[in-house]
This record gives sequence, C-alpha cells and structure tokens, in this order.
Amino acid sequence: MSNYFDNKDLFLEPKVSQYGSHMVMTNVYKSSKTKYINIDTRFRDEYNYTETVNYNITLPERINDVKKLRVKSVELPITFYNISSTLGNNYFKLTQVNSQKSAVITLDDGQYDNAGIVSEINSKIALLDGSLNYLRFQISENRSSFYREKLNTYDSDLQIDFAVDKYGSFDKYNVKTKLGWILGYRNITYTIYNNYGIAPNEYVYSIGECFVDLTGCRYMYLAIDEFSKSNPNSFITPLPTSFINKTIIARITMDKAVHGFGSVLPADIINGLLISDERTYTGKIDIHKLNVQLLSEYGLPISINGMDFSFCLEIEHE
Repeated sequence: MSNYFDNKDLFLEPKVSQYGSHMVMTNVYKSSKTKYINIDTRFRDEYNYTETVNYNITLPERINDVKKLRVKSVELPITFYNISSTLGNNYFKLTQVNSQKSAVITLDDGQYDNAGIVSEINSKIALLDGSLNYLRFQISENRSSFYREKLNTYDSDLQIDFAVDKYGSFDKYNVKTKLGWILGYRNITYTIYNNYGIAPNEYVYSIGECFVDLTGCRYMYLAIDEFSKSNPNSFITPLPTSFINKTIIARITMDKAVHGFGSVLPADIINGLLISDERTYTGKIDIHKLNVQLLSEYGLPISINGMDFSFCLEIEHE
C-alpha cells in the first residue's frame, strides 16, 4: 500500500491482511452516489380522491444504502381554500339566550375576500328561524362587527360562540384556527345585548379586537415518512398541545403576491421559498415506499381540492 516518505501508513487507508490461505482487505468504503427522484402524486399507489394530502407512493425500484435525503424543489398548486371544513374554520354558533334556541352557521368551502365572506355569513344567517336571523355582519376598515337591529319584538340577547366544533359542541382546542380568530375576534364568546329603550332603528355592535386576516396559510410543511426507525426529527414547532409531526422534512413559504389562487408555486432553495432538512441517517437504510403529507402551520392536513403536486428528492447513497 501507499506510504508517506517516512514509511507511516495513511489514516484509514485500505489494508490487506492474510489469514491462513485467505486474503482480507479492510478499510474499504464504497464511493457515494447522488440520485434525484421525481415524486409526482399523480402516480401514487391508490389514485382515489381523498380530502387531504396523505398519500403512499412506491418507487419503481428500491434504493439501497441511503445515507442522506433532502428536498430540492416543490411544485405546489395554490388551490387550497382559506375557509374550509378541512381546516375547521367555516362555522360558528348563534344562540338566543332566553330560549337557548341555537343554530350552527356553516359557510361553504371557498376562497374568500372581505366582501365575499360578508355576503356568505349574512346569507347563511338569513336562512335561520326568525328569532335568530336578524343578526347582521359587516367589515369596515378591515374590522369585523356583528350587529342587530333594535326591534322591540325581540327581547332576548344573542350569544356568538366561536370555540365550537361543527356540531356546535364546545371545543377548546385550536381556538386560533377557528373562524372567530380569522375575523379578528380574540375571545371565544360574545353577547349582543338587547337594550330596552333604544330606538328600533339603532344598532348594537360586537366589534372584533383585531383586523380581519383572510390570508390563509402563510407557509406549509412537507412531511415524508420513509418507514425507517432511524428517521431523525429536525423540524420542531411547539403547538399549544403538542409538537408538530415528526416526519416533517421541509417548510414551504407561500408567496401569494406573485403566486395567487389558481397558480402553481415553484419553491426551491434558490428562490428562498423552500427550507429543507438534510436527513442524515445513523445507519444506512433502504427506501422503497414513502408516505407524503402536506400540513398547515398548525399541523393540520391540507386539502388542495383534488389537484396533484410534485417535488424532487436528492438522495445520497452507496
């Protein structure tokens, strides 16, 4: 073997030793190779419509002795709504306090702006029973307000509850993902009182503490599970009740000023819209099957309304 001029061996150089009639070579390592894998969810294992992005994808061939994995680029269609049942932010509860008569107002899934959500909320309220349908909603200078006309025939206060599930039951979890938070309301319950003696044409308001924010997701997470026990977790995002999904490998920043609803967002490291972990394994693994998910900033599954997306993986292997 090669030696320095002082006859000392190179560090970790290959060595040949003889054991009886056998020659054994040690300190031999395979050279690393880089492979790029294009993943397109159109070619997932079961192409059935699912509400959220949670797919299994089998590679055409097994990749052996994988040492590192990272995401190079993502092509994501901006077809997810800012208000939807999937996100759990399309409903609130309205109750007549005296009679305890109540109804859950559920908005249709959609991509709303200020004018659109005002129209949708008022049209849904108008369909309610006469004792509830005199509530109105408006947005002025990007601040929400619910109000009622002071009709003397109605003598009950109205209560608005945002911390509810789709059935109207109390739900204290993920309050910041609810419709009230989006509309600028920071408390979970508001009461609009019926004050006697006020003229019938005057209004009583419940005004949101903050601005309306219909921006939707500011960023998303791409989670990839390669079904390996040596999968390291490097994205740590504290949520109110837990840490976020442990298989997250990349963060995708939305740029809605350039890539609005209906367009395709090309995210990569160069344009700054993609941050990817370089997943380094403690031991070499084989990759053949992947589970892929898209998650909101709250760790909730995202629906892209039946559209498909793609991404490119860079894999270092022997």
